[in-house]
Amino acid sequence: MGGPSGTTNHPMDPKGRVTFPAKYHREFHDDLVLVKSIERNYPSLSIYSREEYDAYVDSFFESHGGFNARSASHVRLWTRLYKDCTDVNVDQAGRILIPVQLREYAQLEKTVSIVGVRKYVQIWNPDILDRYMNDFDEEDDLLDLP
Repeated sequence: MGGPSGTTNHPMDPKGRVTFPAKYHREFHDDLVLVKSIERNYPSLSIYSREEYDAYVDSFFESHGGFNARSASHVRLWTRLYKDCTDVNVDQAGRILIPVQLREYAQLEKTVSIVGVRKYVQIWNPDILDRYMNDFDEEDDLLDLP
């Protein structure tokens, strides 16, 4: 799946509903999951198709021959990756509801930034996204680009 890219800002209503842009909704249909980012210094949320998220979780175990239910470390990581997974539905008005505990985690307030990153969509507090991008720009050793 190629998926759309780019950033758009949207207001979030007091109930935690935010418009899910049509360009993403066309690509990410039903059976969506909302999860916490794994980057604790820059909290955000991500929306995946269930299939794409399962593949993402499986990728953590590929180098170990796949998930092993008898491995305590595998079970702990599996639990970490699935425990805050929330099903997401796009309502008739094209909005998604972000549960309170996930809004608090990502420090979402009145406006959110929605970023398409090919296979999933990120939801950010705009100030945290700016800090994340500024910190990334300052750390030129993150990637060995020619």
